Amino acid sequence: MVVNDERVVLGLLRAEELQRGQDEPIERVMRPGPSTFRPHVPIEELAHHMIHHDLLTSPVTTSDGRLVGLLRREDAARVALEQTRARQADHEAAHDTH
Repeated sequence: MVVNDERVVLGLLRAEELQRGQDEPIERVMRPGPSTFRPHVPIEELAHHMIHHDLLTSPVTTSDGRLVGLLRREDAARVALEQTRARQADHEAAHDTH
């Protein structure tokens, strides 16, 4: 992840860019303007997008592009599954009481 002094995300550097651009300035080899997510986006939506687009990680930023953190796909998928199971259990419990 490439950020400026204010932690605004400028781009991504992956292994292939690092190998290709060993003698190049970062600005020339990074992938500019990566997709980011806001902290308020539901985890199920994040997990689905990351799985669908085969993203191992995704930056989470504020609306002005400041880095909040980096979400790993395996964490997003695990939490989304836990939330889905909890909702299903709540739904079943509500139906059992009627």
